[in-house]
Amino acid sequence: MRGDFSGWRVLAAESTTRGDLIDASPRLDLLARSGKPVVAVLRLNGSRPPPSADIVAHRIDEIGAAWRAAGVPLAGIEIDHDCATAQLEAYADLLAQLRTRLPVGLTLSITALPTWIGAPALTRVLGRVDASVLQVHAIAAPRAGAGETGLFDAAQAQRWIDAYARIAPAPFRVALPAYGLRVGYDDEGTAVAVEGEMPRAIEAQRTRELRVDPRTVSTLLRKLERARPPLLAGIVWFRLPGEDDRRAWSTTTLHAVIAGADLKPGFGVRVQTASDGAADIVLGNRGTFDAPPSASVEIAANACAAADALAGFRIEKSAAGWRFFPTTDTILRAGHEWRIGWMRCASIDRESVNESP
Repeated sequence: MRGDFSGWRVLAAESTTRGDLIDASPRLDLLARSGKPVVAVLRLNGSRPPPSADIVAHRIDEIGAAWRAAGVPLAGIEIDHDCATAQLEAYADLLAQLRTRLPVGLTLSITALPTWIGAPALTRVLGRVDASVLQVHAIAAPRAGAGETGLFDAAQAQRWIDAYARIAPAPFRVALPAYGLRVGYDDEGTAVAVEGEMPRAIEAQRTRELRVDPRTVSTLLRKLERARPPLLAGIVWFRLPGEDDRRAWSTTTLHAVIAGADLKPGFGVRVQTASDGAADIVLGNRGTFDAPPSASVEIAANACAAADALAGFRIEKSAAGWRFFPTTDTILRAGHEWRIGWMRCASIDRESVNESP
């Protein structure tokens, strides 16, 4: 998977509502081992004024010294500050001060919002940095009933990219989504809580899973390949797959999107027999597309003493044996498996273990 990427952008620190900069504690040993250039990202809270230039510059110095001492091939610093358009002049002043104090050999870049396009002060902001990353996902708070466009709208993203390409004075990248969110809404349909890569309890009137369809992102990528803006330097993916991050795309799906491969699930079932005579029913996705399981899984078996489904599935008796039905639309990531139930039978015809469409 590492061959798909030319480098890493890694969160190094982020500011709190009090204006403090908190260390994100990334694994420097892994970054050093990869040998690829790394850009350290400082995320500054956009709902309040950023820390002073002195505070940010001091933290950049600390990051540069510590990361380089750990063997990380640090190439640049990126400021991620989602400020209001009205604050762009002040942001440009901050960047100007940081640029004069940047450690030798490091570039300075920013994350840019499409809502800034057209603002006169954006020219000053972009003139203070070496490069930028245009974020085209999660721009507005998703409202109930807004569909998937609350997280990503490919057509709108294309319009933003085209508009940004006309004004960007230096190389830029586009940040594309490879993840989903669970959003909690109040009774007026306003988002009040979000669950991302880390599990969290959401107290809300209702919740909804928002997903970015990899096929729409792949289509946008192919369009950019056919008509690439002259200063488009590449793509930044947010966020990379993690075993504990069940809302991020699988490694298999992300690789397929980058490669332009066909995206389709490939569900299959296997029976795993235990020493006590019971058998686990395991559903796997052997395709390239993260997707919910389809209609049912049927197991042909004889003389069954007991059988049951596990969380996310229900079980019914069938003419051949037993049938398992999904009860949620939870995604089964490509390359992953679920234990969906168990059976204790005199025999299970493995050749007839299959998934019904």
